[in-house]
Amino acid sequence: MEFEQSYLVLGNLQVRYYGIIVVIALLAGAAAASRLAAQSGRDPDHIWGGLTWAIIPGIIGARLWFVLFPPISLVQGCGIEGELCQNTAFFLENFFDTQVGAIAVWTGGLGIFGGMLGALLGIYLYLSAWHNRIVSLFTTIATPVIWLYQLLNWLVTKALGWLRGEEVAAFRYQRPQSSFPDDGMPIAPWLDIAAVAIPLGQAVGRFANYINQELYGIPTNLPWGIQIPRDARVSPYESLIEYPTDTLFHPLWAYEALWSLVAFFVLWRVYTLYRERLQSGDIFLIYVAQYAFVRFLLEFLRVEYAVIADTTINSSQAVTAIAFLLSAGMLLLRHRRADAPSAAISPDPA
Repeated sequence: MEFEQSYLVLGNLQVRYYGIIVVIALLAGAAAASRLAAQSGRDPDHIWGGLTWAIIPGIIGARLWFVLFPPISLVQGCGIEGELCQNTAFFLENFFDTQVGAIAVWTGGLGIFGGMLGALLGIYLYLSAWHNRIVSLFTTIATPVIWLYQLLNWLVTKALGWLRGEEVAAFRYQRPQSSFPDDGMPIAPWLDIAAVAIPLGQAVGRFANYINQELYGIPTNLPWGIQIPRDARVSPYESLIEYPTDTLFHPLWAYEALWSLVAFFVLWRVYTLYRERLQSGDIFLIYVAQYAFVRFLLEFLRVEYAVIADTTINSSQAVTAIAFLLSAGMLLLRHRRADAPSAAISPDPA
């Protein structure tokens, strides 16, 4: 199967299906997380608040990862006279170029690992004691806008009161007050909720890779292989002589989507049935371990990957190997200590 058009035309406006699917993925994950939060006695509004704080750092982190670890198709021309070399140095030297520079997020090029780290930073800032400080700073900067909004609202109220013959108090600017705890909230329980919902978002979001004809693997004879048009292929698969148009490739996006969907249902069940037996943060560590494991294996089939600097080390495999060892090791260490006679399992904080 092959996708012919990657955008929806609305008059003079082109809306990319990629963007639509990503938004749907975010909403699906957030909706699932909200339901889990409500079931566990937590305020679901914090899910949507955390999501808004995670989006911008997530985009910045995803683009930064792409710049630091560009795919081999962009750097294969490095060192060859007359060939374009879009390595990290190129992106930084042309940082503000709106077509090919590091800032050109809209032209494509995001790394999921950087996005996850950026989103995690945003969630930490939302849940930590930094929350009220940041809100206070933005409130101060936006004071003229808030003042104007309150004045217009007072004028409307004043006019309605005059028509009804009611008295309305004089206008007085009120600085918005945050009801968020000054000391923040424990992050581990919320990470457990996020760990259940993220796979659902990933399962939906991977269909955006299909729309863009990316995240595919080496050629295959399996019946579920997909065709990739020549202009979406990377070396050495551009040759239609060696790899004709009917060549099938592994749909890695589908493999990861299916795995993520299974992970979502398994983690949902673990959270709802066994949460009380686990320590806060355990489910998040399980999520990291399982995703790192499957992503490490899928990278063996991937044709468009990134390497570390001038080495041949697959950057995604290096990161996932480290993530798996750390998360699995932390899980074992935490429960080894918890199982010791003198150890006490810390309660799940609200």
